Amino acid sequence: MEAVRLIGYSRTKLVLPTIWFMFFLLTFRTLDRLPIGVFEILFLLVIIMVSVVSFRDMVVGWSKGSGNYLQLILFPLFLLPFVNAFQANQEFQQPYWMGLIAQRQQFIMFAGYFIVVALKRNWVSIDNLTKYLIKSLIIIMLIMLFFSVFIDPTKFGDSEFARYSLNKGWHYEFPSDVLANVIIFSMISVISSNNYKYIIPLGIGVIYFLLYIQDRSQILMICITLAIYFLRNVNLTKTFYFIVWGSIILLSTISLFMIFNPDIINHYITIFGNASTIVTGESTSEYSTNMRLSEGAIAIKGFYKHPWLGNGFVSSQFKGGFSGFFGYFYAADVGILGNLFVYGILGTLVFYLPFIFAVKWARKLRNNHHILLTTAQYGLIFVFLDMLTAASNIKFIGLPSIFFAIIYYFRFLYKPVNGEVPS
Repeated sequence: MEAVRLIGYSRTKLVLPTIWFMFFLLTFRTLDRLPIGVFEILFLLVIIMVSVVSFRDMVVGWSKGSGNYLQLILFPLFLLPFVNAFQANQEFQQPYWMGLIAQRQQFIMFAGYFIVVALKRNWVSIDNLTKYLIKSLIIIMLIMLFFSVFIDPTKFGDSEFARYSLNKGWHYEFPSDVLANVIIFSMISVISSNNYKYIIPLGIGVIYFLLYIQDRSQILMICITLAIYFLRNVNLTKTFYFIVWGSIILLSTISLFMIFNPDIINHYITIFGNASTIVTGESTSEYSTNMRLSEGAIAIKGFYKHPWLGNGFVSSQFKGGFSGFFGYFYAADVGILGNLFVYGILGTLVFYLPFIFAVKWARKLRNNHHILLTTAQYGLIFVFLDMLTAASNIKFIGLPSIFFAIIYYFRFLYKPVNGEVPS
């Protein structure tokens, strides 16, 4: 009897949480670029698993004469890599098969559909999924922090796992949208539920973002996302309360940095000052800003050449990737211009379909305050804003695909217990 109870406990408290953690770790491509091979192999296995489960569910549904919005959106997303590989073949003479392999990460889009199937078939409850996802995001943040603090990124200088820039120096190529959403979730939990235990991951996330991510546009987008949440959900009295305490914490943090690490304050003053020159049209000597302007010019020129279907995506294994053809050029660096360069107007529109539908469904979900739904909605707002300046969808589509699927589930399939909506 005790053995049966122990096995059941292990399955519930250890085995299932570990499986779901590995699922999210691989879906978000946290360690796929680590040059040991096993994570890339596991990532491909996850793609195969979610694709098989998703297609089987679709075929069964179609045989019964039913379809859904999720399938309607996934179908053009599924076709996009094939069209994109053809465009790269025509423009850069990259072999068609290489173009498809280079975009293998796009097929993780079916992870969201897999989540919906798992919820429909009761493989996981919505409450357990919430726990698994949130805990996974926090653990992934701690893994990223461990690498950044304790392991010198120059050890991986010959791989895609680390990259050098003049602003940040050597740094890891982690999915920063994961970290951004830890901050967003933690802040929403503190504000909406007075769940102050999430101040700890919130603080870790903010400090890690400031010290290691150092992405000025993403910092701005996180602030805008949280401002939208405040305007829509928090009354003036509570807003004033958080503004006062937020200002005290911010000023205290700045004071501590000025005492113990003044260089970081000067660094942010410099990079935000240089970024403002893009708006004012003034000149700057900052290499990073000038390179963004140069990359933007390349993207615009390529867009005019192939406005509808784009130029396709070139693998780094083919003649050095885009940089082999244009010098220094990473399409993801220039946001929506990069998307237009790679995918064209039609392809870029396909990536924006989930955001359009999410906005359309927002009114029906207005009275549902489930923390997973709220996190997914504001997480998508952040991704939408971030894609304007950094085309994260080119490299990391796992998180937004899951967030959109969660919104779809709550809109069409979620049934509250006893008519109550959990907060």
